[in-house]
Amino acid sequence: MADVATRIADPDDLRFLVMLAAVLIVGVLAVAAGVQMLPRDGDAGFGFRWARRP
Repeated sequence: MADVATRIADPDDLRFLVMLAAVLIVGVLAVAAGVQMLPRDGDAGFGFRWARRP
């Protein structure tokens, strides 16, 4: 199996691609965590709760 991998890409290239994939996964998880913290109520986060307009 390792022989097939070395034919496809250099081991240094594979290491770079794995690290790039890890950074992208961490970035996607960070964005997903940030989106979950956004308010989901009717005012969509505009203004304060005590200063809503009728």
